Amino acid sequence: MGYVVTLILAALFAISCASSAQAPVPQQNQLDLWYYHHSYLTNDEAVVKSKALIDKAAAAGYTGAVFWDTSFDFMGDAFWPIENQDRMKEVMKYARKKHLKTVALTGFVGWSNDLLSINPNWAEASRIVGAQFTVDASGRKLNLNNSFSGLANSSFEAGKSNWDTGDHDVNTTQNGRGGSFAATVVDAKANSRLRQTITLKPWRQYHLSLWMKTAKFRGGPMVEVLDSNNAKMRFNASLPANGDHAWTQLDYLFNSQDTTAADLYLGVWGGSSGIISFDDVVLEETAFVYLEHSAGAPFKLYDPANPATVYRQGADYNQVLDPDMHAPTRPAFHNVFHWPPTATLPAGTSLKPGQVVAADFYAVFPMTMSTETSVCLTEPGFYKWMGENAKAVKRVLPPDSGILLGYDEIRQANSCYACRSRNLTAGQLLAWSIAKSTHIYQSVLPETPLFVWSDMFDPHHNAHDDYYYVEGDLAGSWKGLPAGVSIMNWNLDHLTKSLTWFSGLDPKQSVAHRQMIAGFYDKGVGEPEALKEWKQAAGIPGITGMMYTTYVDDYSQLQSFATGAKAGWQKYLASLAKR
Repeated sequence: MGYVVTLILAALFAISCASSAQAPVPQQNQLDLWYYHHSYLTNDEAVVKSKALIDKAAAAGYTGAVFWDTSFDFMGDAFWPIENQDRMKEVMKYARKKHLKTVALTGFVGWSNDLLSINPNWAEASRIVGAQFTVDASGRKLNLNNSFSGLANSSFEAGKSNWDTGDHDVNTTQNGRGGSFAATVVDAKANSRLRQTITLKPWRQYHLSLWMKTAKFRGGPMVEVLDSNNAKMRFNASLPANGDHAWTQLDYLFNSQDTTAADLYLGVWGGSSGIISFDDVVLEETAFVYLEHSAGAPFKLYDPANPATVYRQGADYNQVLDPDMHAPTRPAFHNVFHWPPTATLPAGTSLKPGQVVAADFYAVFPMTMSTETSVCLTEPGFYKWMGENAKAVKRVLPPDSGILLGYDEIRQANSCYACRSRNLTAGQLLAWSIAKSTHIYQSVLPETPLFVWSDMFDPHHNAHDDYYYVEGDLAGSWKGLPAGVSIMNWNLDHLTKSLTWFSGLDPKQSVAHRQMIAGFYDKGVGEPEALKEWKQAAGIPGITGMMYTTYVDDYSQLQSFATGAKAGWQKYLASLAKR
């Protein structure tokens, strides 16, 4: 299967790139100056607000708008009111009237929660292997056998015993829940963390719970689990701690992957002000949270002493269904942890009270940041949706619009059975996926230019090994990108290297792509930021312009950024003449 897929990928890549793989991109002399337009056009007031922003951008000299709007992913979905599509058509028509090119951002592969609301079982799922259960005394349900023996001194009643506090400023004080002790950090000068080494079962689900209290706190508190042998991240969460909070319980979920020995860290990274306290930290094994049912996520219940003995759904056990996957609410994956469903047994089951069984299954692991969840790269339903969605989006796009594909920060991939059975690297799998997606859009919208974010195809950004919870190395993902797809480059920390990579000048990646710098990113004053970004682009051909990019809807720097972009463009063109 892997060989066949590799051949398909090679063919797609060869067809898309053969004519221009080694040819330089013709340099245009007119600046493309775009901005990132975040909207949610579900009422007439939102339409008025968007038109006002378009007016502001047009007055500042912008020539294009990239629309980030949930409506694009929901178009064609029966639940999405037709009035919202009409509003989108009206706003995009207005933008064209103001001489702005319109680009629709759709097909989110990394931040896929909106489209996963259609079917959460399209999400990428990680395997759980050998979770054990005991049939209860009634013979009608399975109780999980928690393999984790518990954290030592989890409530800090023994002070800092069993916790390494070698950084700074961690103490135990009598301000815990109910008057007991708690671990407290006050005005930390640097890292101030608690650490405990733990033993995990590989490929199991774990529930981590803790209580937190703060007073006038400001800082970067986190909790994370790292593999003790190679420091690979197995879990990380930034805690919602700033300001004042009464005792608040926080619950998280993670997959141990192949880790057996790990370090649990809890506390403040990089110093803080004010007070933060922790208490009653609990870690336990769990199961069936976000349990997925799909062709790429098989379920098996068996005898752990004799794995060849496999039990039958319907006869020996009832199908285990997590309501958040089986009958989800919108948006999908709205929490990072919820209590798992109960596994029940039918009358007449062959399983007996006290009997131990094991389960292999697949479950989704939503990221703690905005419960971000990625769609499975091999899910047929996703690509069928993409084709239908492309037709729906086509109906609202002005004729000369573009499509920006949402391949961005894909933090879960190559984990489910369907993906791993292809015997591809993570990079090869992503290359296959982007080639397939571009083919779908080119088939439906043959004259529409396509754009893609840079990060997942850039070895200087996210296209490398050990990227979050992706299994395997993402190197080579760029081999699936057709030459005609333009790059929205947002690698501002390594911009020169990244622009060079996609320009065709790097011998490791010789396909020349048009590029736009997706700049600003809420970094302060617009004009100097634009000039700084252009300076890093000096001498690198094929860059067509800049986009003012904001994730916090801060459009106060539109004019300032435009001023810097226009001035920097002339210097950039002059730098090309010197090559």
